[in-house]
Amino acid sequence: MYPSDHPPPPSSSSSSSSTTSRRSSSEHSSTSTYYSHSPSINTLKSTHSRNTSRSINTNVPKTFDLSGVFSSISEKQHVNDVSHEDLEKGSITSYPLPKSPSLEHPTSSSFSHIANKVPHLHVGLRRRRILSQLLALCGLLTVLGWWILSVRESPGGIIGMGIGKNSAPEHPKVVLPGIIIGSNGDIIHQPTVEEEAPLPLEEEKELTHAEKMAELSKIKGPQWGLSLSSDHLLAGLRSFPSSGEEEEDDGKPALSVLGKFADQIYNLGTLDPEEYYEQMKEFAKVVFPKKIAEQLQNALDIYVNVKVNAHEEKKGKESWDSTKRVWQTDKTRSKVDTKEVRSWKDGQAFNEGWQWDLLTDSDADKYVTKHLAGSRFKEVWDNLPSGILRSDTLRYLLILLEGGIYSDTDTLLLKPPSAWGRNPKLYKDGQGWMTDIQLQRIQDGDDVDDILGKPSVVVGLEADVGDREDWFDWWPRPIQIVQWTLTSSPFHPIALNALLRIHHSTAKAVQWSHSVSHSIKVLKDQGRYEDAKRLAMVDVMNEPKSGGPVGVMAWTGPGVWTDAVLSYLRVQYGLVWTDLKDLRVPLRIGDVVILPVTGFSPGVGNFGAQGSFHHQAMVQHDFAGSWKNDE
Repeated sequence: MYPSDHPPPPSSSSSSSSTTSRRSSSEHSSTSTYYSHSPSINTLKSTHSRNTSRSINTNVPKTFDLSGVFSSISEKQHVNDVSHEDLEKGSITSYPLPKSPSLEHPTSSSFSHIANKVPHLHVGLRRRRILSQLLALCGLLTVLGWWILSVRESPGGIIGMGIGKNSAPEHPKVVLPGIIIGSNGDIIHQPTVEEEAPLPLEEEKELTHAEKMAELSKIKGPQWGLSLSSDHLLAGLRSFPSSGEEEEDDGKPALSVLGKFADQIYNLGTLDPEEYYEQMKEFAKVVFPKKIAEQLQNALDIYVNVKVNAHEEKKGKESWDSTKRVWQTDKTRSKVDTKEVRSWKDGQAFNEGWQWDLLTDSDADKYVTKHLAGSRFKEVWDNLPSGILRSDTLRYLLILLEGGIYSDTDTLLLKPPSAWGRNPKLYKDGQGWMTDIQLQRIQDGDDVDDILGKPSVVVGLEADVGDREDWFDWWPRPIQIVQWTLTSSPFHPIALNALLRIHHSTAKAVQWSHSVSHSIKVLKDQGRYEDAKRLAMVDVMNEPKSGGPVGVMAWTGPGVWTDAVLSYLRVQYGLVWTDLKDLRVPLRIGDVVILPVTGFSPGVGNFGAQGSFHHQAMVQHDFAGSWKNDE
């Protein structure tokens, strides 16, 4: 090693020669590549006299050759006829050759002071490689030593390094305030003896009785429904669903590849026509004002009275367009001038004589008060816990009491109402529900509307899931009826049945609310505060899987409307839900027409729906969620 603190300069070997023959320029080039900063031997030979001997100053310091032996350069030592190859092999003693800027461009005068220059070592290529490897190894060992020392001084020592980052320690660490913790969780600094260690945190004091009472007073269960009584709402009404559903033969095979779950998801209620009639008549009499109740009971006698032969034509049925009223609802009248609303107000429906009306939230309350004041259903309306539930309930109520068309404000009328449900095919070709005379007229080519009269209800399919196993993640029913656009004649049993379901679901939610409030009180009395808090977080609008009583879909949503339609068709005509699969044209079943998915849901990209320009497309739904502002 060099005694200097600075890095050693690049080394070179030199010697004097007197009789060495000249080297070629190519040999000079190859030899000089070993020395990037010093002149080569041949360079010196070309600028120095061939027969001149160079004497070495005896004051030159000792040098360290690669063999590790110190040697003193002899005074007046002459080197003659030494080849450069011998120097490379180390067979002779090398002499330090000074590095001087003057050697880059040597002249005859520049060599007079060569003996006084700083000597240079000559290091062979292979030895330089070995030396660099030794230095690198020393550096690596130094870094490794520092790392081992730091690990040994850290908590846990080397053994602690084997514990994974996610492994739990054998004993939990007690970390005091003021101790500095590193990003890996290790303690970087702890107070020394000289430092004043901070005091540990005081343990949380147990609450006093008064403080506990104050905390408990903040835990409150659901407040909705506590002023209502489920017994009062259901007084005079038979239970729903009826026990008739439970008497179905469970041994029957499933109706589709979706299994029995898909069959049982429909809450149809009683399947007995006479019980269906009595239940609906009872509901109309108990829940609605007297005048409306009489109108509803008269309609039941027309549509479902089992005392009349099912194959006989029942007189007095009204068509769905007998009252040309278009109903829409919204929180305010802010959407009156939108393209969608104008299509109903000023478009093709207006040209056919339909009268348009939009009820705001304030208008809806006035309407219900005017028609249902003092009734039990008015009590239900006043206490529905969400605007969504009120919006759904109002549409069923409007088509029940007024008839006509209801459609959301985010729907666009594509074709006039007179085109809805034209040229339908007959359910089972009329077999089993049409008279022989009617069937003969069909064979003779008479128009269906002339034979059966215009339909009293027109609805459309929203979903036909086919054999999708994940259907319940997306739709409440495998065959589902559209709820954003629906039509009916006044006082039809389907709309009445939908309101019956809402009434019973509301009573169920009231009972749930009382039960939850009682359970919270019991938990608080037992000191189970956390359980009480968790139960208090459940809301009446939650789905049953989240602890709620009913859920929006089963309370007032499309599941309710679908079940109301299918229960009527099942009781009257024996239809099951799979009879509506793969529907591509309108289907006539008694006084009801069901449109394919394209009818009220064109362009949805599912269930075989066609685009909005298809001849079967009647109404386009933009899925803007007009009900979302009603929450």
